Order: sequence, then C-alpha cells, then structure tokens
Amino acid sequence: MVTLDFLKTILFSHASRNNPRANYFYEFDIVVFDHSTDASDFMRTYFALKDNKELAVRSITEFEFREIIYTWFFGRERSKNSNRDPSENLEEVNSFYCSLKEFTKENRIFHFQNVNKGRYEYQLGIAFDYLYIEGEENNFLIYFNAQD
Repeated sequence: MVTLDFLKTILFSHASRNNPRANYFYEFDIVVFDHSTDASDFMRTYFALKDNKELAVRSITEFEFREIIYTWFFGRERSKNSNRDPSENLEEVNSFYCSLKEFTKENRIFHFQNVNKGRYEYQLGIAFDYLYIEGEENNFLIYFNAQD
C-alpha cells in the first residue's frame, strides 16, 4: 500500500541526491489539502505569498506531468543522477507516477502559472514547478523548486 510518507521519502531522496554544489538547494514535497479549499488560496496561504494577486492554473496531461518529474529527478543542472541509464530513469519516473496516482486517486492535474504576474520574484524559488492534483478524496500540491 502506498502512503504519503512513502511518496515523501522518494521526493526527499531525489531532492537530496540532486542538490548541486552551489548556493542553492532543491526542495521537493507533496502536501494534502481538502476539496473545499481553493487551490490558489491554498498556495497563497501555505507559502505565505506576498502581493500575489494572480495564480493561474492550467490543466496538463499525464505525459507533461511525467516530463516535469523526469526533469526534476534526472535532468537538472549538475544532477548526480544524470549519468544513469535513461531507460532506468524513465522506469523510476513511471513507478513513482503510478504510486502517486494510486495514492491520490488522481482525476486531473494542473500546473500553476503566472506566479507574481507582471514582475518576477523568488518567493517560490529560483526555478520551480508547482502542480495541483485533484484526487477523489483530497487534493494534493506536489512541488519541486530550487531555493537560495
């Protein structure tokens, strides 16, 4: 049985393994929130976003979602996983995605865009992907970011 702790362990280990020798670090996580809470409001509250009036969400496909996971697990600059066999990497991404889908009972996936529209800020990271998964019982925010 897949648990939230199991998924977090996978995310944390990839974030840790991929940390570059630089002035920034990777943070990957998954957070559960209730259906009654608007996803954009949850983002604003959870990350204490300042002056953030627009958080647009765009529906994405399973393929796009897997590409984002692949990039953060294996394709980031100076990734310690970059020399691995690409077919093994793809297998690991698919396995993680299937576990995530089983746990969340995913209906749809959305990608947050236009964070701090009109000006670029680093509140959510130097580079980031924030994804909202609409599940049967709860909603989930899964995110990948590079922080300084």
